[in-house]
Amino acid sequence: MTRSLARRRRIDRIVAGAIALIVLAVVAVVYLTSDVRATTDATSAAAATPGSPVQVPTTLTQRWTVATDPAIGAVASPYGVVVTGQGTAAVAYDAVTGEPRWSYDRGDQPLCAIGSGDTDAPGVTVRGKVRGVMVVSNKNGSCSQMMLLDPATGDRHYDRTSPNQAGGALTFGGPYAGWLGPSLVELWRDDLVRTIQYGDLPAPPKPNATHTGCTFTDMIIDDQQFATVEHCPDLGATARVVLNWTTPDSAPDKPDDQDVFKHTARAEIDTGATAARLVGITSDRVAVLVSDPEPAVVLYDTTGQEVGRTPVDVPAASIVAADRLTDGGATSPTPAVRDGVLRFSLIGDTLVAVGQQSATVETTPTSTTGDLADTAQAPTPGVLATELPGAGPSSVTENIQDLSVAWTRQGLLGLPAVIDKQVLLPVTGGLAAVAAANGNPGIVPAVIAVDRAGYTGRVDVAAIGSMIIETRGATVVGLS
Repeated sequence: MTRSLARRRRIDRIVAGAIALIVLAVVAVVYLTSDVRATTDATSAAAATPGSPVQVPTTLTQRWTVATDPAIGAVASPYGVVVTGQGTAAVAYDAVTGEPRWSYDRGDQPLCAIGSGDTDAPGVTVRGKVRGVMVVSNKNGSCSQMMLLDPATGDRHYDRTSPNQAGGALTFGGPYAGWLGPSLVELWRDDLVRTIQYGDLPAPPKPNATHTGCTFTDMIIDDQQFATVEHCPDLGATARVVLNWTTPDSAPDKPDDQDVFKHTARAEIDTGATAARLVGITSDRVAVLVSDPEPAVVLYDTTGQEVGRTPVDVPAASIVAADRLTDGGATSPTPAVRDGVLRFSLIGDTLVAVGQQSATVETTPTSTTGDLADTAQAPTPGVLATELPGAGPSSVTENIQDLSVAWTRQGLLGLPAVIDKQVLLPVTGGLAAVAAANGNPGIVPAVIAVDRAGYTGRVDVAAIGSMIIETRGATVVGLS
């Protein structure tokens, strides 16, 4: 009996040891093949944040250069770093010295994109934006691996996995970030929780999915709504603009079954034009640059009604060229920078400045939905809408955030930087300084000379403290 019990105990110990070895082997295999092992990062202590740029320089001298992948570009963060893309790694450099500050490397996963919503805000933001530097990496053919990093230290904030299509791009607006894919869009709030998935869903969870089979060529985001430019063969050859709520499951008067995956568009607009680009948005308006019958910025309200049209000096060919997928099948939102109430959008070599302003309009409920629709007549200050000639008893006045074209300018090499109330435009030979409000020359000399050593490609400009940052293809340059 004692001998049998001892034998069973030995067998139990052997079995337990074997199980432990198997568990250790499984853990080792999982670790050796995991993303955790492949990911390395080098963080740093937070440095003093530079102040907002306050003065346009009169001369500029090159202080440092670093390399970046030209397909990825660089992010100039107001937190004092310039983040570049290098293979599988995002590397941040001090904006003043050009010395490395932090890095984040996914090892075997190539970068899809880097971006930041902080660059769209005047000065430094803490909440209410997707604060930080977003790094998107490719795993198994999908740009699915997302990490939001602290811009000052490189520490990890949030991460998520999403079925982002390769050939897409990051975009930011209001308190949201988004991925514009060739046929699938996602939006996330500042903690990377998804608020909407839209288009060709990878595995449609509900029947009757809408806007499938369309090609998405542009996207713009505001606090309450976002817009996409879509080309849908089943709906004709013209460019369409669709307005959606940024968070459909909390939209006013939403259907009971509306959620992240199934939702009703706020408005669907046939622009009637061959091509369209999005150059401005508020909670009440979207500004759409159309190619024909003549190039113009068209304003639409949230019901899809046209409420304004301004012809602009933008080549139609540039609009058409921008509103298409690349030869490799990639899509991209219109390049833009924002400063306060002004948004500067780049179409080819033309900059379109669109301003936002408060306005009051007369509105009347439509006969079918009860939604408010703008009428052609603006209200008279101090007069109630019901007192206006022809106004029905249900007419009301409504305060809105309107949009209007401020100015345009051709001959740019890339996106500008904004310093105080001046805009630095990258042009041949240097940076042209103009007034942000109207595009008129702002300083003497009108062009600040910059020696680009024979480089003639695209140049994107940003300002961080006293530094001017130029991204020239595969090279990022610090100037002061």
